[in-house]
Amino acid sequence: MLPSKDGGGAAVILSHPTKSFVIYIGIFEATAIINELHRQRSPRPLTHDLIHNVFLGFDIAVRRVVISSLVDSTFCATLFLEQKLGDAGGAWEGKRNEVRIDARASDSIVIALKERCELYVARKVFDVVEDVSPHLPTDESPAADEPDDEDENEA
Repeated sequence: MLPSKDGGGAAVILSHPTKSFVIYIGIFEATAIINELHRQRSPRPLTHDLIHNVFLGFDIAVRRVVISSLVDSTFCATLFLEQKLGDAGGAWEGKRNEVRIDARASDSIVIALKERCELYVARKVFDVVEDVSPHLPTDESPAADEPDDEDENEA
């Protein structure tokens, strides 16, 4: 994650073998993503924790999260949710409720991490985003704190 252009948030880089692209998000969402990546818990439940707890309480599974559209340079996402229906005794009847919910991409990324589900990007989005792969460091690139050969020769 990188600081955003305006310094008020962060940039999330989503990568695929053929393309990488950036989604700029707010500082609170960035903090939530970092916390989820490190499995850190807040002393009190935050909004994404509340959503997770509601899902648990109603036995709702997040099947997948899709970065589904790009509207006026804003990424939108869709949560695909599933709830198994039980009979009066709670036994599964083989029926499911499936719901799709629109959400902000930044919140959806946090939910995907929290629920440990797949994150996808719709083809229509993937095809139009700018590929930033050439600007990203590679395994062959020298580390940021290691001088390259030129720097060593100049010193």
